[in-house]
Amino acid sequence: MAMHSSTTDPLVSPTQVWRHLSTDLQVHVIRLLAQLAAHLVLTEIEEEHAHHTRKETRDALSSITQQDPT
Repeated sequence: MAMHSSTTDPLVSPTQVWRHLSTDLQVHVIRLLAQLAAHLVLTEIEEEHAHHTRKETRDALSSITQQDPT
């Protein structure tokens, strides 16, 4: 699915493209963008949770090793 573009092609703005999409296709694009946004938020939350869990584990291990010098 290669696209060929030459420098003589006129530039088309996203607004022009959006205007020519059917309403059904616009709704589909909006749903996909909403799913992408939700996925990004959930991924960020999961990464923050994993970071906090790792930090708690490091802190707990650090306190254990400091208490037991053997």
